[in-house]
Order: sequence, then structure tokens, then C-alpha cells
Amino acid sequence: MIYDIPSDKIRSRLGEICKDYGLERVQYSGFLGLLTRNMREELCLKLGETLGDEPGKIMIQPICEKDAKAMFEIKNEAHDPAQS
Repeated sequence: MIYDIPSDKIRSRLGEICKDYGLERVQYSGFLGLLTRNMREELCLKLGETLGDEPGKIMIQPICEKDAKAMFEIKNEAHDPAQS
């Protein structure tokens, strides 16, 4: 699930809703996780209600389990000079 929401308040609410559904934040406005079809539909309704008439865009893109398992991630952690 990814979103582009100008309002800090709405964006924060959307993030909390995603976490409530067990989704993991993978980017500032991007979440990833496993949801059943019913959970996905319920999440979509809640996010839409939260956005209301405010400007913004929310995209929920289901991917199959096979594709999710084939995902690659390259991640560099910030280097802490105090630990050198």
C-alpha cells in the first residue's frame, strides 16, 4: 500500500491504520504485509473514510505470495561514527 497525502494529520492517521492491520512501513508512505481479501477491502474502506474529501491518493496493490517471496531488498543502515 502506498499513498501520497499532503496533510500531515491525515498521513499520520493512515499510517496508524496500516500498522493496526499488521502492515510494516517500508518507506515513509509505503507499507507491506499480508492481508486476506476481506481485510484488504476493510482497510480500503477505512483509508477512504479517513481521507474523506481531502486531497490525496491511496493505492493498494495486491501481489501474490509467490511474487512476495521473490522480492529483493537492498538496505544500507546509517553508519554511526561513534561505533567505529
